[in-house]
Amino acid sequence: MAGSPGPSFQHEGCPAVNTIPILRRVIVAGLLAPLAAAAAAPTTLHVGPSSTLGSGITLAVGLALDDGNPDTCGTATDLAVHAGDAVNFCYTLTNDSTRTLAYHTLVDSVDGSIFALMHEDVAPGASVQFNRIVTATLGVEDYAATWTAQDQEPGYAAAPVAFGFTDIVDSGTPLDLGDDGATGVTLPFAFPFFDDASNLLTIGNNGTLVLGTLDGFSYAFNDPLPYEPDVFMGGPIIAPFWDDFANSSGNVWWRVDGTAPNRRVIVQWVRPHFLQTGGAPAVFQAHLGEDGSLQFHYANTVFGDPANPDWDNGGSATVGLQNVDASIGNLYSYNTPSLTPASALAWTRTSPTAYTTATSVHLDVAPALVPPTIAVTPDPLAAAGEPGGAPVTVPFVIANQGEIGLEWNAIEAPAAQPAAAPRQQPLSPLATRKAADDAGTQDRWRTGHTQVVSLRGASTEGCDESTPGIIVHDDGMPEDGYRDGSGLFTIAGYVDRFTPSAYPATFTSACVSFLSSEAGTSQAFQLVVYDDSGWDGGPGNLLAAVDAVATDIPNTAQAAFVRVDLSGLGISVASGNVYIGVQFDPMDPGTSFVASDVNGEPNAGAGYLMRGNPGALGSWDPIVDRFHDYHALLVRAVEQLDACATPSDVPWLSLDTTSGSIDANAQATVTATLDPSQLAAGHYEAALCIGSNDPAHPRLVVPVSFDVSDSVFADGFDG
Repeated sequence: MAGSPGPSFQHEGCPAVNTIPILRRVIVAGLLAPLAAAAAAPTTLHVGPSSTLGSGITLAVGLALDDGNPDTCGTATDLAVHAGDAVNFCYTLTNDSTRTLAYHTLVDSVDGSIFALMHEDVAPGASVQFNRIVTATLGVEDYAATWTAQDQEPGYAAAPVAFGFTDIVDSGTPLDLGDDGATGVTLPFAFPFFDDASNLLTIGNNGTLVLGTLDGFSYAFNDPLPYEPDVFMGGPIIAPFWDDFANSSGNVWWRVDGTAPNRRVIVQWVRPHFLQTGGAPAVFQAHLGEDGSLQFHYANTVFGDPANPDWDNGGSATVGLQNVDASIGNLYSYNTPSLTPASALAWTRTSPTAYTTATSVHLDVAPALVPPTIAVTPDPLAAAGEPGGAPVTVPFVIANQGEIGLEWNAIEAPAAQPAAAPRQQPLSPLATRKAADDAGTQDRWRTGHTQVVSLRGASTEGCDESTPGIIVHDDGMPEDGYRDGSGLFTIAGYVDRFTPSAYPATFTSACVSFLSSEAGTSQAFQLVVYDDSGWDGGPGNLLAAVDAVATDIPNTAQAAFVRVDLSGLGISVASGNVYIGVQFDPMDPGTSFVASDVNGEPNAGAGYLMRGNPGALGSWDPIVDRFHDYHALLVRAVEQLDACATPSDVPWLSLDTTSGSIDANAQATVTATLDPSQLAAGHYEAALCIGSNDPAHPRLVVPVSFDVSDSVFADGFDG
């Protein structure tokens, strides 16, 4: 394995020396993090003073609140936390035996298997540290850890043996397998393999055998073993040379040799690599003995294709074994040139020496703390003064309504100006239809409402065409609605593209309309904002997701908008487009549809749809590809120039403090000073950009207005 340079460790009484690089593995709630992330830093490996060897292993588990350093090793075995806190579990295993322990399994009483047969060499007397981050949960407090360490991997080990290839091209039974094809054969004896035995064998064209079935598979794209998407080949795997082979020449044969109880089955492949354009085919065999012996023999492993030299000697192949449930994978090599012509491997059962130890820790979990929650009053700030007059002070309060400390800072910015005028897509009749309406799909609201009358309805305040800065693609009258009615997905996403009129821009709110097949329906959804970094300028990175609920959804073609506030999310668009719309569970309650306009120019909203499930979202595809009369979703967005993206000093505005910390359920008063001494009569505007660690409102924009006029005292206020 490769990793970043290892840390130093100390022998007692000796200067520091460098360790061999070892990967640190970070585990989150029982799931192994991606290898790329795990390789970010080395394991902490310490060699301590000599101990009495031969007694097995010892395990210590220390707890600490996550401080951002994944290698932190706390010493507490009982820790008071709040639900939602991230806790660093630090496991330190010490090898007290006389053997190097190379394969490790950790099982937790709460999260189950943390890792299984992780390969890490721990020499006698050495220790290895392993960290994982756990999110504290109410009602879950006791964690019992069981660590098993063993000197060998269970299953089989491979070693070179004398080359003994027996060509069966003329004497074996040809199988005439197609590309990626496989066929089942019945052996004259039950071959013992791992903890079972069977006389059923599937022989695959791609250099694989599957025991225990006549209906296994032979996939073209090889993977390291073990590999388990639902035990993907249909049973335990024997892979002498799993690669992507063609059927353009050669063949695959099998033959039984010998007499009971010393029979053996030979399977031979003579196959070129897929799309091979020159050179020679691979030639290799698997020998399965009635006594359980298993050997691979390689007559030729060099394809010799001048365009693909990396294929040679197993450079694009998997060699190894896997048991029936993929809990054990004995991998000899993966995409590594480890095989040479006229060579052979024999697989023999291993007899690991294993040691097991257990220990427990306790979390005292209290209810979750409310996160920092910022509130500013008054909002906006307003004051009046005289031209050339004295400064005016305006106190305002920043309150923390959460139970965790609030960190805030403020900067000044010139006033953000709204868009010059509302923009509405000009209406025009459809010139052509892309294709005939798909009236039979259950994903369309109009399927059950063919005779409804379109009603414009009254738009929610802030969602109508007169709202400054609003971007409107629709005509306010929905004729159709979309969702996913297949029942295969729990997330349906629909977004329209929005282009700001100037940059940098922000979006302060968005509106969406649903239709329903039943009156009075409510629909929980997320208002989502994506950037345009996806394929071909489509939706890419998620910028914001706000939970909302649409209630009393109409079951007639009537616009009923739900307005969602985006002003505190800090969305800033420097260039290009954003995609704004909804994601919701289309089957809960299963009667809601995102309202759509099918009049006017086609694809005015340049919308995309996506279907998926939690943790497995699908790709985004143009809505018009599925719903051919799509014009625009009834999704509207309100833009504003993002003054906070380019802050600068406002000469007449200052604050007595620009940052601070506010304890839980406390507040602080900040004084704004508005100075008219250098100002002529007029109306002045600015903004305070207040950033904080409030996860729901990382940035607030507080407008500031200042009226400078001689009329301040015109009513005789000064006596």
